[in-house]
Amino acid sequence: MAQRPCFPDLTPAYRLVDAAAGAMCRSLGLPPDERDDLRQDLLVDLLTRLPSYDAARGEFGAFARVCIRHAATRLARKAKRDRAARHPSGLDDPLPGQEGVTVGAGISEGEGYSAWCGQPTDAVAALERRLDLERAGAAMDAGDLPLCGALSRQTPHELGKGGTIPRARIYRRITEMRLRLLAAGVTSAA
Repeated sequence: MAQRPCFPDLTPAYRLVDAAAGAMCRSLGLPPDERDDLRQDLLVDLLTRLPSYDAARGEFGAFARVCIRHAATRLARKAKRDRAARHPSGLDDPLPGQEGVTVGAGISEGEGYSAWCGQPTDAVAALERRLDLERAGAAMDAGDLPLCGALSRQTPHELGKGGTIPRARIYRRITEMRLRLLAAGVTSAA
């Protein structure tokens, strides 16, 4: 029978990962909500390297520190590359050859900030979305609006679990709304 590997206690690694994620957020100027993603990436990297840990060669804390430091370096380089590819200059940077004019002032109103960030700015697609929303609003009953609002915050299962509306009725009303939207010419987004 093959012997299963014995993995060390990961408790010290959690503190190291948390500290590294916080330091990366501060040094890269990332928003605080990115900290959880960085923490998860660092932990996944450590867990993938865990089978190569050998207790005879050293303590687990040293192994974890080296793995986390290397993973943090790779993630920081990737974040800097991504930032450089998306935003070669800031909105407040001066335009070359034009005194007192910033990049932000040089972006046309039609393009807007989203175009500068690389998001699509198709005027025809925006018009079609607006028309679809108007058609969808006209197809909905006034009684369905509270259910739609509740479904934007909870799943049908969670809403039914709350006990205000039976789950079967929720699913039946969702089916009816989908049919009304389909009859109005509003198709599924996916």
